[in-house]
Amino acid sequence: MGTTQSLANWVVSAQSGDIPEKAYEQAKKSILDYLGTTIQGSTTPLGRIMVDYSREQGGNSQARIIATDIVTTSANAAFANGAMGHAEDFDDLGGVGGHPAVALTPTVLALGEELNKSGKEMLSAWAVGYEVGTRLSANLHPDRDWHPTAIFGTMASAVAASKLLGLDEWKTRMALGIAGSEAAGLRRNFGTMTKPFHPGNAGRSGVVAAKLASRGYTSDPDIIEGRQGYADNFGGPKCNLPAVSQFLGDFYFLASQGTRIKPWPCCGGNHQTLTGLLDLIHKYEINPDDINTVEHIGPGVPGLGALIRSEVGEGLEGKFCLEYNIGAAIIDKKVDLNTFTDARSDEGDIQEFMKKVTRSQNPDVTLRHTHIEDGDPTARIRIKMKNGQDHDVELGVAHHLTGSEVTDKFKITAGHIFGDSEINQVIDIVGSLETLDSARTLMDLVTL
Repeated sequence: MGTTQSLANWVVSAQSGDIPEKAYEQAKKSILDYLGTTIQGSTTPLGRIMVDYSREQGGNSQARIIATDIVTTSANAAFANGAMGHAEDFDDLGGVGGHPAVALTPTVLALGEELNKSGKEMLSAWAVGYEVGTRLSANLHPDRDWHPTAIFGTMASAVAASKLLGLDEWKTRMALGIAGSEAAGLRRNFGTMTKPFHPGNAGRSGVVAAKLASRGYTSDPDIIEGRQGYADNFGGPKCNLPAVSQFLGDFYFLASQGTRIKPWPCCGGNHQTLTGLLDLIHKYEINPDDINTVEHIGPGVPGLGALIRSEVGEGLEGKFCLEYNIGAAIIDKKVDLNTFTDARSDEGDIQEFMKKVTRSQNPDVTLRHTHIEDGDPTARIRIKMKNGQDHDVELGVAHHLTGSEVTDKFKITAGHIFGDSEINQVIDIVGSLETLDSARTLMDLVTL
């Protein structure tokens, strides 16, 4: 049995009772965080464009767009909700190539509302999509400049959509084949509105792929492993295709590794540095005017990976510029949504400070991509003061939010549109999502 067939067979046979409680808890945590970032994202320039575009598109009344009064097709809703959820790059981190919730949740909510699915059915589809998308991303190891969330999120979305539509094994393979031809996203667009377009497109593509497959639309049944197929195009030199479909059934990636909730609205590649740097500057009460230079020695090659920006002209670009994040943290003593507005960027003081920052690769690290979440310190920050004193910190595991911090963040992001009553109801419903009778009840609370 080939990889595509093995995955499709597992997707069809997986039951909600097979999913560990810990996997459900991880999914609910990410779904709540996603709802908040989408509500907040609706207030951004990207959000306003998405709302205007969605009104123009119209469409059959199948699903709603979060934080609006727009009812449209499930595919259109998944697109808009996916893009707005990623508008500030404030959504979760984890599997499915990096940003699981923003690739999966729009699909699950859109079809969940259209088909009147229960919370448990939505969670099951989310978990199955997460596992397939993460197995692909963990084993294909793309080494070219694709955006992993875009290429793996599209497949994860198609899996979740297929599960909600109740497709059989063959039609699930067809959906994966269609989605394989829709998967795309370029890192060059990081720092622009088109990065959020990627998960929006992933959600829309997954819905379209599964709906077409349900009607008999065909694709190659072995799209993942077949010559000139998905793995050939997206897999890197370290691609381990057999591992993609090994040991299916334990939901290892979601239950054991889980997702991480961001404390800062910027690329996760900055977070290891921000964790150590903010602690350092608060500990020593460092004044930016007293700094001579800042040296960042990291595991990655400067200019490669996600942090592609070395200059910042707009706030969005700052999210993908390590030097900008370092400067903002030192000058403002914090990094938040305001850090990446055009108004803050236009002040120019952060860009001026960036001239003091240098980046270099740790000579002991030879791998282009180094996993830092395992606690293996491969980076450090050294601040050289004008008085000759040095402040040096070894950078370890990046900080992420847990427990009540997750709900506190949701209260802030959702508070851009909704009041305390609606916010607390959403927290309660998502916290017990597996008992919810209808997706429409949740959507009633997050729309206007």
